[in-house]
Amino acid sequence: MALVNTPHTQRTMQFLSTDAGRKALMGDWTKYDATPATKLAKVHHAVADAAKRVQNLAFDKTRTPPQQHQAGRKVAEATVAEINKTRAELKAWADNETAAAMAAIDAALSPDIGTATQVVRSEIRAFVLSRKGDVDFVSELRSLVETDIRFATALFEAPAALSGISQERLGTLRIHAAAAHAPEASARVVAAQ
Repeated sequence: MALVNTPHTQRTMQFLSTDAGRKALMGDWTKYDATPATKLAKVHHAVADAAKRVQNLAFDKTRTPPQQHQAGRKVAEATVAEINKTRAELKAWADNETAAAMAAIDAALSPDIGTATQVVRSEIRAFVLSRKGDVDFVSELRSLVETDIRFATALFEAPAALSGISQERLGTLRIHAAAAHAPEASARVVAAQ
């Protein structure tokens, strides 16, 4: 009995033995920053080594088929452990990177505490509330939030009901405002996902 005995498994092993196959299944580590790229490259090499070792086991005439399977199982378990470890490290990195980027976005979209600007933000919310039923204003509001930080801070500092916008719409506007007013932090959030 062959060590890798189903056609699907054989194709998967062939696929994993190539750099292009690993990049397709696990992501291209060359496209990431140093921290995630290093971790991803490490798991790429572990999987490449495992695929090579399993292919070599299939042609090892010094072992019986049960010994080949036992050795293959050890290789698979070690590789799965390495993948799980790397997955946990990447998740921790992504969580930390997302938290740091979100803090930067919050700082960029935080309002000025001056009295005059508070009055302006209140008037902006009243203006948005007065245009609530206007269909054309929906797209215009996105443009205003992206181009004028005062509109963004006015809408995001207060509950959604004060400006007549749904919570979902406010979340969407916040994403667009973050991309416009804090592009680096917004890109970090996207990269961490």
